[in-house]
Amino acid sequence: MVARSPPRVSAAAMREVYRRYAAGRPDLSGILLADLLPHDVCGACGEPGLIKVLFVAESPPWAAGRREVAGPGDCRSPDYPYFWNDRYAAGRPRGPLSGGLAENLFLLLGLDGESRRENLERFVAEGFFLVDTVRCVFRKNRKAAIPADLVRLSAKETLGPEIAALAPEYVVALGSTALAGLRNIEPYATALAGAGKVTEVARDPPDEETRLLCLPYPGWRNRCRLDLIESGFSAIRDLVA
Repeated sequence: MVARSPPRVSAAAMREVYRRYAAGRPDLSGILLADLLPHDVCGACGEPGLIKVLFVAESPPWAAGRREVAGPGDCRSPDYPYFWNDRYAAGRPRGPLSGGLAENLFLLLGLDGESRRENLERFVAEGFFLVDTVRCVFRKNRKAAIPADLVRLSAKETLGPEIAALAPEYVVALGSTALAGLRNIEPYATALAGAGKVTEVARDPPDEETRLLCLPYPGWRNRCRLDLIESGFSAIRDLVA
């Protein structure tokens, strides 16, 4: 008998996780938006099929253009640059790591559709998927660092169950927050015991047991690590070839 994956955590259950956390952190009022889950608002291209590579990012963007997002309508606006918002049209990056997360990922993966929607469809069709370590909006313009205990809570109660339900063949951590989250989830926690910064771990091939690959976040701040990022994505393309 083939073992079935556990069901995915519902959006309602995730909101409750963040509401409980927010209740104990009044200092994060107006910063942590416990009820706003852009991944679910945007639909994330429906239910994925077989996932060859699951990318784990940090958290959804806090702004649409020059304004802070405040509700679901903001998450579906054409100027909200969330990965799964298929209404957003940023155009093609002018160079490596010059766009947002989605544009940079599409370029690194060789996806060259005419629109965000087309590239998202190709992304899913080729066996890729992406989730956030922290699922709700956290306004980093008001507090730059996401609290470690929030990352830990999210890892254990939302990210871990999500990975188990999606059952990807490989997991790719994009950046230090994703790496911090995976340190709280088995079997990744054991595999990462004693591991250094993401830039150090990124030099390792995918772990044979966990099939985990860690890379610097593919954004403009890491242009100095472009060679390392491009090498990692070359390995990713080989995995799905």
